[in-house]
Formats: sequence, C-alpha cells, structure tokens
Amino acid sequence: MARLLLPRALGRLPVADAALAVALCVLAVGGLATGQVDETPLAVTVPIAAVSTLAMALRTRFPVPVAAVVTVLAVAQAVLTGAESNTLWALVVFLVSSYTVAAECDEGWALVGLALVLGGQFLCEWLDHGSDYPFDTLVFGGVWLFGRGTRSWRNQAAYAEQHRHDLARIAVAEERTRIARELHDVVAHSLSVIAVQADAAEAALGKDPARAAPPMRAIRDSARDALVDMRQLLHVLRTEQGADPDDDVQQLRPARGIGDLPQLVDGMRKAGLPLEADIRLSQALSSGLELAAFRIAQEGLTNVRKHAGDVPTRLAVTDDGHELKVEVRNEAPRSTTSRPVDSPSTGHGLVGVRERVQAAGGALDVGPTTAGGFVLVARLPLRPAPVDGVRP
Repeated sequence: MARLLLPRALGRLPVADAALAVALCVLAVGGLATGQVDETPLAVTVPIAAVSTLAMALRTRFPVPVAAVVTVLAVAQAVLTGAESNTLWALVVFLVSSYTVAAECDEGWALVGLALVLGGQFLCEWLDHGSDYPFDTLVFGGVWLFGRGTRSWRNQAAYAEQHRHDLARIAVAEERTRIARELHDVVAHSLSVIAVQADAAEAALGKDPARAAPPMRAIRDSARDALVDMRQLLHVLRTEQGADPDDDVQQLRPARGIGDLPQLVDGMRKAGLPLEADIRLSQALSSGLELAAFRIAQEGLTNVRKHAGDVPTRLAVTDDGHELKVEVRNEAPRSTTSRPVDSPSTGHGLVGVRERVQAAGGALDVGPTTAGGFVLVARLPLRPAPVDGVRP
C-alpha cells in the first residue's frame, strides 16, 4: 500500500520544490562525503543534511511542519556535534523555510513559523556561544516580511481575477435580461394581436367569410412586424464591432422609436381596439429614450388587449420640456365589448417596463382607476439627443 501511495504523493509535488530539494541534497551530502565540508561525525551530519534538504520538497504543502523539522534537526546537530552548521545549504534551508511559512500560511501560522525559525537560530547561536542574534533577526525577519508581501500580492491578484470574473457574470446576466425583455416586447405584442384576430377570423369564417379578411390582414401585418423586429434584434446580437465607429453606431440604432407609434396605433385599431392617440413632442429625443417610449407604449397596449380586451383606450405621449410622459389608460372591461386573450400572464411585461423606466432614471405609476379601468404612466427625464440624431 505504501508503494502505491508514495508515487501519487510525489506526483503532486511542485517540480520547482522537488528540484530545489534534490539540488540542496546533492550539495550538502556531496560536500560532506568529499570532505569539502568539515562537519563530523558523518554518521550524524549526513543524515541530518539529507533529511533537512529533502524536506524542502514538501515546503509548500506543509510549510510549518517542514520549518519545525528543519529547526529540530539544526538544534540536534548543534547539540550532538557541539557546533551549528555554517554551510551554504543550511543557510538556504532556513531562508527558504522562513519565506515559505510567510508566503503560504495565514497570519497566525506564519508567526508560528517565524518563531520556529528564529527560535532555532537563537538556540543554535547560544549552543555555539555565538552573538549574531541581531543579524539573524534582520536576515530571517526580512525574508519573512518579503514572503508576507508576496502572499498579499498574490491574494490581491486572485481577488482582482475573481472580481473580473464576477463582473463578466454580471454583464452576462444583464445582457440576458435585456435580450429577454426585447424578445418579450416583440413576441408578446405580436402574438396577442395574432391570437385575438385568429379568434375573430375563425368566428367570421363560420358565418360570413368576407368578414374574415380584416382579421387575416391584421394577423399578416403583426407577423411581419414581429419578423422585422426579430431580425433586427438578432442582427444586433450577431454584429461584431467593426473598425469604423460610425458604422457600429448605425448598426446598433434601436429598431423602434417615436416615429413607429402611428404604425403601432394603426395596428391596434385594425385589431379591434378602440384607441385614441395623442402624440405631441416639442423636441428631438435620444434614440434610447425613443426606444424606451415605444416599448412602454407597446407593452401598455398589449396588456390592455390581453387583460381587458377591446375596451376604449387612450395613449398619450407628450413632453413638457423636462420629462417625457407615456400614458396608457383604458376603461373597465365590459362583457359586450371586451374579450380578453385566453393566455396566462407571466408578469414579465410590467417588470420589463419598470426596468426600462428605472434605467432612464424615471418613475412609473401603475394601478386601477376609480372607474374600474387601468392606467400606466411612465415619466422619463428628457436628455439631449445626439447631434446627428433626428426623430423619425
């Protein structure tokens, strides 16, 4: 079992640590074996040198235990031989141990590791009747501080990388929300009109086929409008940023605006909604504000068709020089005039409206009227339109 586990454990060791351990071991044992290092008896110094240097292979996995092993072996050599080791490998082992406990451990264990290293050095100095305590403190304490600085830098780099990933995930979530809102605006409105007109056409076909023509035309027009919106939305999603900024701006212009409201009103009227429209603006709007106004009006009218049916409705899009007001107000449903679309409500429509209003820095008021109807009022602060922006 030990032979099976040992290769796996060694296989997880960092290559740099293993290489450092082997190099130090060769240097230490080779110097003692060839007599270039005069530390005796070899029966004590060689095993201590081999274990101390090879322990460096485990320094990043077990920093404090390795520092403890190195310290105990150094003190043992000083006790057994009567003198501490003054070789290069011994200095490197203690420097590496001091750096490792600082760079790899949390504050508490890093202090424990520093105490082991300095305590071992002080004890060896005392056993050897030395007096280099300030030097040991300066050298090994300085290396320890350098290790703490390295750990702090690594933590900051990891935090910055994690923060970048978090921002990317947030951006993806926001983009998905925006796409879902755009798709809802396009699909919900058109499908609501198609569903109502399909019911009307089916009823007309059973009694007077000639009366099915207007509903069929409304279905056709709504389907075409939905296809145009979907294609423009998919074009925006697929467009890559080009070299010409003017081309990018032109490609990313909103698909809908104030100029499309008459077409929306006409489509609703053809679909059977008694709709009164009042669209009066005193100045040009930014493209983003135009898109928001169109989508809010579209969602408000779609909700009327979906929840109240063909009831008298009023759409007002006006401005007073400071804010743009979009108001959709409908009367209470009446059984003789209304026929709501038989489809479940997800609640995404008003959520999308509220998000658009909040993104524009405006305010939204929705709720029932005293007469039993419903009103949606969005107030959006006016912002200067682009220099080359012209309201369609």
